[in-house]
Amino acid sequence: MQGFVYQSAPSRVVFGAGVLAQLPDEVVRLGARRALVLTTPEQRGLGERVASLFGERAVGVYAQAVMHVPTEVARAAREEATRLGADCYVAVGGGSTIGLGKAIALESPQPIIAVPTTYAGSEVTPIYGLTEGRLKKTGRDTRVLPRTVLYDPELTLTLPADISAASGMNAMAHA
Repeated sequence: MQGFVYQSAPSRVVFGAGVLAQLPDEVVRLGARRALVLTTPEQRGLGERVASLFGERAVGVYAQAVMHVPTEVARAAREEATRLGADCYVAVGGGSTIGLGKAIALESPQPIIAVPTTYAGSEVTPIYGLTEGRLKKTGRDTRVLPRTVLYDPELTLTLPADISAASGMNAMAHA
């Protein structure tokens, strides 16, 4: 028998229909008190729905995530979290939002919780991407891994078919 080494990611994974309702408990489990929800402008409604789960624990919704994570967007999100007194981030959405959470984690010790709404799998890899000017750079750092990943398949039911197909193909490419 040949030996092997397996190093697992330091994330907690919660999976199941309806687990979005457990999100406030996950924030508390991480020792956080005030969450800033991250999302894209197009998914602001979902971000607000998620923030409403927290009641007073939600400090706001930062709906400025965009593709390829410009460094200024990540910086602005950290500044907004500081201004609002957030002590954790909840990234709800697809690759752009998960990427923003990972970019924030590079320079912030505050925990990130990922709630993916697509299938790509970026939330469980230590690979990140940032764009400065017009130059995109990628890197690998375990600091970018979310502390918790909540997979609620109910969040994928309204995904348009073309995005669902592209996201599924991207997931297979990552695998």
